[in-house]
Amino acid sequence: MRFRVALALLFSLILAASVALAGGKIPSLVGKWNVESSGGMMLNAEKEGKETHWTAGQKVLKGQIDISSQEDRFVTGTYTSARGTEKFIAMITPDGKFMYASDTDGFFDCKIANKDTLEIVYRHVKATDSVVAIGVAKRQK
Repeated sequence: MRFRVALALLFSLILAASVALAGGKIPSLVGKWNVESSGGMMLNAEKEGKETHWTAGQKVLKGQIDISSQEDRFVTGTYTSARGTEKFIAMITPDGKFMYASDTDGFFDCKIANKDTLEIVYRHVKATDSVVAIGVAKRQK
């Protein structure tokens, strides 16, 4: 009998802790963010695709993320570099610590380091090219 009570108590504590962690505050990410990434692009064809922000041999990419809307955990925005603009959608995790996004040809994962800093990993694989990059986004003041 004591074992069952102890097991029920342990289960209740675990459930309460997981509910508390899942109910983390949702950070507001709306605004403009300056991004600097390092990485590279591998050609899989004669030239990169028209949506690709990277060029062959490039090691650094500067751009801007504009998060135009956020509804609860769902985020929409655009990424702009010298080569063009691309829309994305994203979701913030229940603990409010990460954001996972999809653009028109790839994916990026963000660690929300603090209210003004995102640490980003980006990747895509297409018939024309593949890209992998890491970057930091700083909120414009």
